[in-house]
Amino acid sequence: EVALSPSAALPTPAVTSDRRHSPPTNTVPLRSSSLAAHHQQGWWLSALHAPMLLDSVRAALASRSQTLLPSLHAEGTDCYRLFHGATEGEPGCTLERFGDLLLWQTFRDPPDMDPQELLPRLRDLVEDETGVPLRAVHWNARQKRQRSREGVLVPPGAPLLAAEHVGSEIGLKYRIDVPPPGRDPNLYLDFRAARRWLAANSEGRDVLNAFAFTCGAGVAALAGGARHVTNLDFSQSALDVGRENARLNGLPVGAFECKKGGLSQPPREPLGLPAGAFECVCGDALPALRQLAGLPTNTDRRSRGGRGRGGGRAGNRRASGRGGGGASSLAPRLRQRAFDVVVLDPPTWTKTAAGAVDLVRDYQSLFKPCVLATRPGGTVLAVNHVASVELDEWVDSLERCAKKAGRPLEDVTVLPPEQDYPSPDGKHPLKMALARVAAG
Repeated sequence: EVALSPSAALPTPAVTSDRRHSPPTNTVPLRSSSLAAHHQQGWWLSALHAPMLLDSVRAALASRSQTLLPSLHAEGTDCYRLFHGATEGEPGCTLERFGDLLLWQTFRDPPDMDPQELLPRLRDLVEDETGVPLRAVHWNARQKRQRSREGVLVPPGAPLLAAEHVGSEIGLKYRIDVPPPGRDPNLYLDFRAARRWLAANSEGRDVLNAFAFTCGAGVAALAGGARHVTNLDFSQSALDVGRENARLNGLPVGAFECKKGGLSQPPREPLGLPAGAFECVCGDALPALRQLAGLPTNTDRRSRGGRGRGGGRAGNRRASGRGGGGASSLAPRLRQRAFDVVVLDPPTWTKTAAGAVDLVRDYQSLFKPCVLATRPGGTVLAVNHVASVELDEWVDSLERCAKKAGRPLEDVTVLPPEQDYPSPDGKHPLKMALARVAAG
């Protein structure tokens, strides 16, 4: 059963530089890094002062422990951000809980303390302030110059987490691995408000989850009663985790799955799929979205001798990151289809043989096919996590794009991140907009 408590769905901020999107791994590294290697790389010349950091974390935990964490625990959520360094005193670092795992991430220089000493102190601090027992704490260094070949997990050398470790959110279960150095965890916590909305507003609807990663949005939609969910992503390994997430929650998995280069089984008409189907399509989102919207792809335009946007610029270069990438030949052929809800959560920038994803200069090239693939009266849940993009300007661009495409918007509702992402000025780096297409 999905608990939809409004108590945790209050405004607050989004992510800092820890966004976005890398395919997961099925391997959990449980060995400690060599501290000598850290010293050789000069890692201890740091701007983060450990005592000040611990004081800031303690203050953040005390604030959350009063009302926020009890409300999250009551609704069945054990995955949340405990410390949002960008607005809580120590920019460049975050502290998050994922079930039994405490994840410490740094995006700048690490603290001036041996991680084998700092990580147990962070875990003890969290347990003392929140009363939540944790089995392991992991340090994930996000900058390349910080990383060694292995992450730091305390205590080291033992399989502390279950082989199929899971975390929970609004009563739903998600597979959670220890992320490899520099990579994202399996679940984006700042997107919880969107998953909560999908769980509450998808009953009887057909949902497209574009740039799906591990299908968290798709799982929430299907659990909320969606008739059919299509998850689209370039990474087969991410979609595999998504299908596992569906099975963890006892949800039906779709009649067929698309593999790279084509369908594993012959395609069926959307109305022929079983109710509650969970479909995974593996391919380049750029041509796939255009096909679903009934638009020509860049490959189609080049074959006719046209000068299609982005034609030939990327060659066969594959995208690095979630949901983009690969030559358009890797995109399965999809029929034009219409959806009631379309989730659009693309990476910041990537380049493929079919074109480029650029959330700063050309969000419209993604938003247009999503609007055209949305039924009248339906909703596009559009996401932009680039901090430099102003919310009002971005929303205006969505409205102009939809109008130009002949599908004007009835209204746009901004969906802020939840309280574990505090923002004193209300300007969240993560921007989520519920763009409702006019009924007629």
